[in-house]
Amino acid sequence: MEILEIIDKQLNDVLKIPYQLGQWNSDVIYPYSVGELTEDPPTTEDGHKTSTLLITAFHRGEGAMLKLLEVKERIENHFNSIYGLRGETEKGAFVICYDSSFFVPTGEADLKKIQINLSIQEWKGAV
Repeated sequence: MEILEIIDKQLNDVLKIPYQLGQWNSDVIYPYSVGELTEDPPTTEDGHKTSTLLITAFHRGEGAMLKLLEVKERIENHFNSIYGLRGETEKGAFVICYDSSFFVPTGEADLKKIQINLSIQEWKGAV
């Protein structure tokens, strides 16, 4: 999926936030993040598609919550909630916007986790 490759490049290369889709398969470096995609069923015939990327970021140790808030802020600024990151794909156009975030309990005192949600809108057709 082309949109997932775009997000991977934005997080890893542009924002320098260690990210992998699905699960973390490398040596653990903190903070790191993992993404899961949920797609909404299409409700129109115009080629419009919506989905949400759930990014879960992890950090361990002193100051972990502040470090995770810094990650969230970088993502929020890059994928602006109003204008988003916009562009073209081979099959159409897209916009990716920051949606929301919240801390998730881990059950471990020194491991912190935040979920950051990105809203994805895609359109098929010539731009």
